[in-house]
Amino acid sequence: MTGRAPTDTELVTWRAALQLWGVQLHLPNMVRDSATGTFAWFSFPPSISIDVDELARHGAQHHLVSVFAHEIGHHVLSPSTRIVSFKLLQQMARAIVASDPRRTIPVTTTAQKLSNLWSDMLINDRVVRMQRRRHPGTEPDMIALWRTLAAGDPVSNAFWWVLMRAYELLWSLPSNTLCPNDPPVVPEAVRDEARARQHIDPATLDVSMVREDLQEKERAHRAAALRVQALQDELLLSQPVQPVADAEYVANAIRTFGADPVGGALTFGMVLVPYLVLDSIISGATEVSGGGCAEVGGSPATAVELAEVLADPRLNETPVHPATAAVGVPLQDPAPGQQYGVAQTLALFAGSDPNAVMLAWYEAQARPWVSPLRQRGRGIATAGIPGPLETWELDDEVADIDWPATLATNPVVVPGVTTRRRTHLPDDPALTTEAVTLDLYIDSSASMPNPQRGSPAVLAGMILILSVLKGGGRVRVTSWSGPGQVAGDSAFTRDRLEIMRQLTTFFCGGTSFPLDLLADRYPAGGRDRDELRHLVVLSDDGLASLFGAGQEEYAEVAATVRRHLDTATLLVQDRSRSVAGPAAEAGYAVDYLDTMSDAPPVCARLAAHIAGYRREVLHG
Repeated sequence: MTGRAPTDTELVTWRAALQLWGVQLHLPNMVRDSATGTFAWFSFPPSISIDVDELARHGAQHHLVSVFAHEIGHHVLSPSTRIVSFKLLQQMARAIVASDPRRTIPVTTTAQKLSNLWSDMLINDRVVRMQRRRHPGTEPDMIALWRTLAAGDPVSNAFWWVLMRAYELLWSLPSNTLCPNDPPVVPEAVRDEARARQHIDPATLDVSMVREDLQEKERAHRAAALRVQALQDELLLSQPVQPVADAEYVANAIRTFGADPVGGALTFGMVLVPYLVLDSIISGATEVSGGGCAEVGGSPATAVELAEVLADPRLNETPVHPATAAVGVPLQDPAPGQQYGVAQTLALFAGSDPNAVMLAWYEAQARPWVSPLRQRGRGIATAGIPGPLETWELDDEVADIDWPATLATNPVVVPGVTTRRRTHLPDDPALTTEAVTLDLYIDSSASMPNPQRGSPAVLAGMILILSVLKGGGRVRVTSWSGPGQVAGDSAFTRDRLEIMRQLTTFFCGGTSFPLDLLADRYPAGGRDRDELRHLVVLSDDGLASLFGAGQEEYAEVAATVRRHLDTATLLVQDRSRSVAGPAAEAGYAVDYLDTMSDAPPVCARLAAHIAGYRREVLHG
């Protein structure tokens, strides 16, 4: 690939495109033979590139002003920033997971393509409207560009027919301008083959060519493949897409969300993904066919970017096809296989720090339940409330004279006679709040959910941690499993990324609470009376080890350490309530988690308990 400076003619065209948007950008990169498969692309920091050879091969060289205007639009309108680009990617990925439960198409590459196409359509429509305002009465050059592109690459599948028909609707073009009057349909021969496969009996499968001792296994394998194929055939035969109506939905989404790319991306994805699924079944194609510009050269999302991306509440809206919403069908949460959880988010942002991805994801899930966690502190003595006036005597402090009261008594000041001072009556100490110090121990044994696949224990811990940090406190997290499987720093910290690293450490081993470590951290006589400390343990029914089960030499540690703590609470995923007895005997409170939905209310109760705690020695 070779590059060159823009020619004088190209510079004039470039300035015209900039004026259309009313912005300034540095000059575009004019290149030759890029082999990128597209004639234009953009990147961050803001940069635009044009392959003049590829442009000419598409016959679009005479519409360079619209090509320039389109690429500028990526930096002005959509995605405009890396943050928005990542949000669009997440929205499209969510649409794919919700619309393709059989996972027939790749998520990340398809989401990237759909994200670019959505931005392309928003920009093209905006450019057409701006060109019409600037040159009324003439056809916008952007429409002329698309006439040229459509003539050189006729629509061959329903996916592109929907997009082209949406353009016709948006721009009030006659039908058959950018695509045929009628949308492509599933070939009848393909439907006939699908119908024939519905009646295949697995017992009749010929496995005679397979070794005799493997024939039953082979038959079972082929029967399973038939069942998968039958599900796909049902999709072919059920007419799951309506191209004419879907083109209207796409056009309406562009009209509605022209200034809100993230808000409309999910609708766009929900309409278009079923077409890609059908194409993959019919032709085996797993990539979005056709052109369009692209975003290139981006580095992985950083921890700061991930936090901002996943904090957007629009990324938690339930994916729904507009046809479903239009007929008033009540919205339901996606089925478990269709939910876009932490595992899918990790896969989507595979180039980013996994710890940062999990921090952003769990933080976003916990945020609605987080509020600053502070507890009632020591009372601070005040000067009291104003009392009655008294005569100021000559041996009193000069600073105690109440001059307004003195002059009100007599404008002639006679020390010890007319001088007055204000007395003060005692008042209750002013209430204060103090930041919380949280010592959190999380079970990462094999019986606990893996944080990378979604863990109610980690979510519960995150709610507490963020509440403490938001209140100005500090946290220490220790992950534990079997003997010797312990991870965690001895120091308390406010570093969220380091806290998350410990919270999501997963040993997947046995279950043996590190009582030796607990004893070392709370030695006899070592309590700091100036710091209120709260211990929380997140675990399941293996928590009996906290009270000495399997390590009898440390059987008294939990009860002994409890005397060093202000509060001690066990958050336990245990429907049998098996630790209720030993916990009560040792002085530990217990709250139970049955499902992830239990985490927020349970943590809210615990936070309220900690916030209301008052150590009597401070107020006695």
